[in-house]
Amino acid sequence: MTDHAHHLDHKDNSLDRLVFFSDGVFAIAITLLSIELHPPHDWDGAAASLWREGWTGFMAYAVSFIVIGVFWNTHRRMYNQITRFTPGIFIWNLALLGAIALMPFVTSLLYLAGPKSEAFVIYLGLISIAGLIQGLLLAQAAFVDRAVRPGVHWARRVTAALAAGLLPGLMSTATMLFYAAMGGADVSLIVPIGLTVCSGAIIAAQIWAGRRFKA
Repeated sequence: MTDHAHHLDHKDNSLDRLVFFSDGVFAIAITLLSIELHPPHDWDGAAASLWREGWTGFMAYAVSFIVIGVFWNTHRRMYNQITRFTPGIFIWNLALLGAIALMPFVTSLLYLAGPKSEAFVIYLGLISIAGLIQGLLLAQAAFVDRAVRPGVHWARRVTAALAAGLLPGLMSTATMLFYAAMGGADVSLIVPIGLTVCSGAIIAAQIWAGRRFKA
């Protein structure tokens, strides 16, 4: 066996396996969102009454579907930059998956209690924690383990870490607050509008850094 063949036989595919495992968790979590959706009791078969009596559950499902989708897309973009497996990346990634796996559970709380209850706070708390973990994951890879593609400017790394850590929480919180306002909760629309503006500012900063400091 040549040295080259020996090297190929011992190629470390840990990063690929981590990504595949993560994709599986995201896929299962997004699928389980619909498990707790049930028709209202004594439903008369009319579409109008189905929406009138169950719209909070449908909205919670839609928001959570988008939230998990946003986290997955950010995760995908991060791993396009990360080049190798490290224990630190593994630990933060595992913590992120633990938070994502809880999304169907906290969504079921909204199915039961609606946006006016403390389930709303629990839901936003989980999203915020997941966003923070995701940001720390990218920061670990970029600034501690130096496991991102070489030549990436520090401004692009910082804006990417901010986007990974803050965007899912900001966008999800804004959406949930709009949802709560629709449900009759005492929520000022200034707050979700402000969060949306902050999200736009982070996106703009990331786009600017990407164009200004191309690799």
